Amino acid sequence: MSEKDTAKDFEEAYREALDHWSPYLAEAAQDLAQALGDQWSPADRAYLDSERRAALVFNKIHRVLKLVGGFQRKNRLSLRVDPVEDSDAATASQLSAVLLWQLSYSGGDNVLSDAFENGALTTGANLVHLYMDYAEDPVFGDIKLARVPYNRFLLDPSFTRRNLEDCSYVLRREFRDENAVRAILPASARKRLAGIRPGGPDGKYPQGGAPYGSGLRRLFRVDEFWRRGSSEIRLLLDPKTGQASRFSGTDEDLAEILAAFPDLSIATAVCRDVTLDILVEGEPVYQGPEPSGLTDFPFVPVMGFFTPECPAPRYRLQGIVRCMRDPQAEVNRRRSKMIDILDSQLSSGWLAAENSVVNPDSLYGAGQGKVIWLRANRSAADVSRLPPPQFPQGLFEAMELLDRDIMEIPGANSELLGMPDASGAQVAGILSKLRQASGLTILQDLFDNYRLAQKLVGQKMIRMIQENYGPEKIRRITGGTPSPEFYSKDFGKYDAVPVEGVLSDTERQVRFAQLVELKRMGAPISWEALIEASPLENKDRLLAGMSAKA
Repeated sequence: MSEKDTAKDFEEAYREALDHWSPYLAEAAQDLAQALGDQWSPADRAYLDSERRAALVFNKIHRVLKLVGGFQRKNRLSLRVDPVEDSDAATASQLSAVLLWQLSYSGGDNVLSDAFENGALTTGANLVHLYMDYAEDPVFGDIKLARVPYNRFLLDPSFTRRNLEDCSYVLRREFRDENAVRAILPASARKRLAGIRPGGPDGKYPQGGAPYGSGLRRLFRVDEFWRRGSSEIRLLLDPKTGQASRFSGTDEDLAEILAAFPDLSIATAVCRDVTLDILVEGEPVYQGPEPSGLTDFPFVPVMGFFTPECPAPRYRLQGIVRCMRDPQAEVNRRRSKMIDILDSQLSSGWLAAENSVVNPDSLYGAGQGKVIWLRANRSAADVSRLPPPQFPQGLFEAMELLDRDIMEIPGANSELLGMPDASGAQVAGILSKLRQASGLTILQDLFDNYRLAQKLVGQKMIRMIQENYGPEKIRRITGGTPSPEFYSKDFGKYDAVPVEGVLSDTERQVRFAQLVELKRMGAPISWEALIEASPLENKDRLLAGMSAKA
């Protein structure tokens, strides 16, 4: 494909995606502003200014976001690879060790939690980007995870599945300096940067896609155009066992194999893949396959409420902030009015005839010792204090109702905290856990969506580990030689799947937690075995002391 066609396809995809998702992007920008405390409309601010009142913000949304997001962070679950049926447990254990190390090394759990809070809860969607970083390991590289905010990407409008299986393209924009651009390009494409200079924002991604600061003029616009396609592959078929394996060698290699194994046959199949086009300042500089070997998008969406059958994009994708915006606006209005009434109790205002006082500004003052000077030809009857307004009946009850609405409408009620409704009641630990589980029911789909995203990240990481990490790196991570099935592409699909496990920093802590649980259940596990598997320091002295007493 020519560079002209690439640029044309990119522009068409961008216009199509932006035209479709613009209503959602506008709503998501408002959701983020509300969560950060920008909760007054320009019209309301102008009205308050005209009454000399401050636009006070009582951000109840922030508490709900931190409540749900904090619950997820506090109850994080890690990933491990479990063998399916009678498959090789040793290979699954090695994959688990590498996967666990990789998540800990790259800070993957924090990235996922940030994407959950800023995406699923706040704006409705974030992407988790998996990529290879060769800064510290130029031979094998390291898998890294990064969060892509809602205003830095655009998806194919027709996608309906959370794993992006039916998504035709993904558009993403970043602003990078020259060194960072060279780092993401292969050596053959770096020379294309010679005649390109930073041009600043071009109007694309209008919802805040460009960074801030004076350094922007030194940054290049880097657009990534990921497209899903297909290619024809050759398969080697064994008629005796019915097994098929992909063949990617040369024709000469194929002839040698068929000569050695005449029973094998050749078949062709169509395989799905992903290509990447990189445009710098609108100029195509690279086109090739997905760099990490995934043959799939290196992105996992972390979404909130996603209803693909809804025709309106502004409602199709949203977080829990959306349903709290109106109650939050009413809370700010009513609280602002209450404070104004409280202030008016001290200084409610004056009724004064024209030119009756020497200094009209003194009528706006408040406090002890205030003096209002009358003109010589005026009397005290020309100036009188206005009676202060009284609190309307039921105002405090209405405020309490609005406060409850902000908590209860999105589903973050007191039961989520494990607290009873009656204040001062004593609650047992097991009852508190049950109350938390009950309070989470209304938000269960959000946590299910997050766990799906976590599982998809684990699956993609397994494939990237198999494609990029050599046996030497696996030995450094696990301390053992990778098993023969470790690099089998079918192993990750048929023999092991990433599942949730206890979150720990190392594989040893996971194993120790599992042994403790087995011993609690009555398994014949000795204390020596438990201490040997524990991450305790100086455990050799403890074991020696136990042996001496025995």
